[in-house]
Amino acid sequence: MKKLFIFVILWHSLLTAGFAQDAAGEERSFKIIVNAENSETALRTKEIAKLFLKKVKMWKQTDEPVLPVDQLETTVVRQEFSQEILRKKLTAIKAYWQKQIFSGRGVPPPEKESDEDVLEYVDATPGAIGYIAISTEIEGYRVTVIEILE
Repeated sequence: MKKLFIFVILWHSLLTAGFAQDAAGEERSFKIIVNAENSETALRTKEIAKLFLKKVKMWKQTDEPVLPVDQLETTVVRQEFSQEILRKKLTAIKAYWQKQIFSGRGVPPPEKESDEDVLEYVDATPGAIGYIAISTEIEGYRVTVIEILE
């Protein structure tokens, strides 16, 4: 009986480890972009989350203000970004910003209606960071795609 229990535990561990690897290996459905003047080329997911939650207010390399931009809550790209980078549901993020506003500590990033609107904002705004669908073309815009590190 004890051997069966150990076998089941080991089997479960192997199965769940395999699923975690598959999830980590999946390609994201969005990409992070910054204004082309920004020298950042890669950021960890935790760093990106801190930028979008305005816990970090200045770019470390340029000492320039970080200006994140969100998409509307109803967009799929916003929902996926929130789950994968912020690790929160939209309702939790909304509650976070309400608390920030009420306490006078900050306001949420502006929201844009589309990938094109985000591209235009990031292109025109030094210090800006945003996210767009992975399939969105960036040619013609002065933006850089940031590598997302775990």
